[in-house]
Amino acid sequence: MKLEQSGFTLIELMVVVAIIGILAALALPAYMDYTRRAHLAEAFTLAGSAKTAVEEYHAANNSWPSSNSSAGLADPVVNWGEAVTELRVVTSGTVAIIRMKLNEKVASGAHVWLQPAADVSGSYRWLCGGDNDLVQLLPSNCRG
Repeated sequence: MKLEQSGFTLIELMVVVAIIGILAALALPAYMDYTRRAHLAEAFTLAGSAKTAVEEYHAANNSWPSSNSSAGLADPVVNWGEAVTELRVVTSGTVAIIRMKLNEKVASGAHVWLQPAADVSGSYRWLCGGDNDLVQLLPSNCRG
C-alpha cells in the first residue's frame, strides 16, 4: 500500500511569501501618503477656529490681527493637534497669514498656510498653500 503525502512544497510557499512581499512594498508608500494627507487635513481643520477669529478681528477693526493674542487665539506653540506643533497668525502690512508648522507625522518642520482675501461682498475667501515638498499632499483646492 502506497501512502500519498499532501501539502505545499517549499517552492510554492516561497512564491506566496514573495507575492505578499511585493504587494506590501507597493501598498506601504500609498498608505504613508494617505496618513500624511489625513494629518494635513487635520491641520486645515484646526485652522478653522483661527480663520473665524481673524475674520472677526478684521470685520471689527478693518485691519488684520498682528498676532495670536490680538486675534484672541491661544499661544502659537500650545499643543494644537497630532501633526501641528505651531499655529501662528502673522501679519505684514496688508497681508495676513495663518501659518501652521507640522511635525514628523507629515514633514518635520514644514509649513502650510492660509491667507485671507476680503471679497467685495464683505465675505472672505481663503487661499491655502504649503512648502514645495507638500504640494502633492495638499487638498485639491490648494494645488494649482
